Amino acid sequence: MFDRIVIVDWSASATPKSGADSIWVCTLDTPTGAFDVVNVRTRSEAFDIILEAVDAPGRVLLGADFPFGYPAGFARRIGLRGDTWLAVWEYLGHRLHDDASNHNNRWDVAAELNQMLGVNHFWGAPPRAAGDRLTTTRPTWGDCHLPTYRATEQLLRDRGKRPFSVWQLLGAGSVGSQAITGIPVLQRLRLHPRLAGRVRVWPFETGLQLPDDDGIVVAEVWPSSIPFDHVDHPVKDARQVVALAQWFASHPAADATPAADIADATAMEEGWVLGPQ
Repeated sequence: MFDRIVIVDWSASATPKSGADSIWVCTLDTPTGAFDVVNVRTRSEAFDIILEAVDAPGRVLLGADFPFGYPAGFARRIGLRGDTWLAVWEYLGHRLHDDASNHNNRWDVAAELNQMLGVNHFWGAPPRAAGDRLTTTRPTWGDCHLPTYRATEQLLRDRGKRPFSVWQLLGAGSVGSQAITGIPVLQRLRLHPRLAGRVRVWPFETGLQLPDDDGIVVAEVWPSSIPFDHVDHPVKDARQVVALAQWFASHPAADATPAADIADATAMEEGWVLGPQ
């Protein structure tokens, strides 16, 4: 399906971090099965490593383990126009400031978005960053609240999995801060001159079926969706990215994309998880 597969386990850490719960990048050469897995301390370093990994001939898959979008209606609610997913990516790419040591303003961005939404959808800030527009605990939502889960997450939950809501910013398993810090990196990557014309974000720019031509497909993945204990590495995050890269290398496209009966316009706004269905 792909000549090279790059799987990234992301982190929203506010300081340089290594080991468990930090950034791990696995690069796998599909024809040979050879792979390399590296631990990265900062998001700035991760960008450079990912750029080098995906800038290769042939078909490349870049999978990142954070949400690529928000529940349907989010972009319009905060006043964005145009393609909803792209408007959100451009907004976060402009608004998030994330320096070389991982210091970032994600709490300010989340509070600003809550202000624009008129409801505190985002929650889970540390006490020092909490306020009227960003709480430490989940607020009580009224009728104007957007869905807690995207359609892809709700489907996974219906099948017995437990993905977290993109609104939750802090706590074990949370993904909200990863989305706020990760989407700007992917936006910067898709605009990089070295990759001009080659990057397409799945499913927003491709449709729900994977393209069969050369290029770089960027997709949301969920490493917890498959077993990973067969991989020999002391850190769980590393085992997961290696196992998922191997899974994509050994399965046809039909095993990774949604069935026709669940493919609808919602995925084109919210995003979808590529992988085992």
